[in-house]
Parts: sequence; C-alpha cells; structure tokens
Amino acid sequence: MLCQQKGVLSGSDFYFFTPSQTARNLLFYFTSVGHFFCDFGYRVARENYGNYLLLLVKKGRLSVETGGKKYTVREKEAALIDCHLPHVYEAVGFAEFLWIHFEGADSKRLYLEITEKVFDGPVFRPEHPIIIEEKLKNIISVRRYEQFCSEYEDSLQIYGLLMSLCGNGMAALPNGAQDEGRMGQVIRYIGEHLSKDLSVGVLADLAGLSESHFTRKFRQAMSSSPKEYLIRRRMNEAKYLLKTTDFPVKEIAARVGYRSESHFTNTFTAQNGLSPKRFREFPI
Repeated sequence: MLCQQKGVLSGSDFYFFTPSQTARNLLFYFTSVGHFFCDFGYRVARENYGNYLLLLVKKGRLSVETGGKKYTVREKEAALIDCHLPHVYEAVGFAEFLWIHFEGADSKRLYLEITEKVFDGPVFRPEHPIIIEEKLKNIISVRRYEQFCSEYEDSLQIYGLLMSLCGNGMAALPNGAQDEGRMGQVIRYIGEHLSKDLSVGVLADLAGLSESHFTRKFRQAMSSSPKEYLIRRRMNEAKYLLKTTDFPVKEIAARVGYRSESHFTNTFTAQNGLSPKRFREFPI
C-alpha cells in the first residue's frame, strides 16, 4: 500500500486495529502498527492521539519533541512517547523506522517506569536493539500476511516488548546479559548465513548450549522455536529476492538454504499461500 501522507516513501506499510470492549477493559491493545520509510517532509504534530507510541529507528534519524523538549532518535535508538500529550516527530532526511501505537492495561505506569526510571527520558538506546527490532518486525509481519492473532496474544506481545525495555533489553531472557548476548549473536549469524546448514545443533553450538537449553532460551527471546524463526527469515529473504532480482527460483532456493527447489517451493507455498512464481508475479 502507498500511504498518502507527505514524506512517506514507497515500501512503507501500516495497519489499524479496533479493539473489542474486552481488550479496552482488560488488555494491552494495538491501535496501529507500521514500518515506514520516510524523507524530508514527513512530520507528525498532534495535541492528543489517545495512546502511546513506541518506535525504533533502523536507519537515519528522527527528531522528536515531547514534554517541551527536543530529542534526536538515531539509528538503533528508540522513543516511547505519551501521545495523550502534545508531541511532534519528523524525519531528519531519510529515516526507516518500525512503530506501534498501543493503549490499555498498565500502559501509563509502564511508560513512566521506562522513561523515568530505566532510561531517564523518552529517547534511549536499548542494550540489544536487534531483539526489539525482531519483536516489532514479527508484530508487523503477522498483520502484513493476515495471520490469525487473538487480542490476548496481542496483549502478551505488547507486554513482552515493554518488559524487555523495563529490563533494558534483558527481560526477555531470565538469565540476563550472558544469555541475551548469546541470542543476539545467533540472530546475527542466521541473518549472515541463510544459505548455510543452520540446524538447531549448529546454532546451539554457536551459543555454547545444549540443544534443549538453547531451544528454550531462544523461544523465550523470540517467541518462536529456532526452526520456526529460521523458516520465517528464509521466507523473508526469498520474497525480497523474488521481487528485486531475476534469479531463477532454483537459485533463490539455494541462496536461502534449500538444496531442493521442490522443498523450497512447497515450504514457500505453505507459508504464504502462493507459489514463488505466483508471488513474483503478484503486485505488492
């Protein structure tokens, strides 16, 4: 979809939510989520939007004004903004960022905990931004591909994100910085070696853990098993290659770690409801 708002570039996407009364009464809930690519001209100024905004800058910079102060949000930094109060944010040149607007449950108290006690302000650098980025990507991806997700699951995802921030990126893993560092290393390794054999055993060895211990820690961090996560990463890369190159499907399969074109095609179709060929032809 192409957003009509000034400064929002092609490739951006966003999704809206209308919560049930149950969610309003009991849960955290999304009001909108998105992944934006922006340039000069993108600017948002509001008096009261009635929710909270969490954003993470992947590339470039954003300028944020809230609470009467101005901040710059740089690459791998995040901002948590109380949108009940007057606020402004805008692109400083090119910027790519992921964002969620949310409300409900103990949003206000957690907002104050994070911005006043953990980070001493609404703009901060999470200790492990890759974990926060992956969680945001997963939230947006579920909506992009219209996968079923109940409002209870939504609430847990928001809570998990906020808890990660409350622990400065370590709450996702109960054993602290050592385990967090291991998972971050594994995630980076996966992204850089998608064409290689990435069995659970290989990844567990990289983390220095037994397969069962590694699988448990990985699921705590990423809300999915290593196998499920690896399939998603490979599918995401395959989609990108299908849309941006003329590589044959067989070559794309090899580039994302499938030795058999038929296995890749079957997996891709099962995951996306379209064959690789049809996906390549299908308009974005």
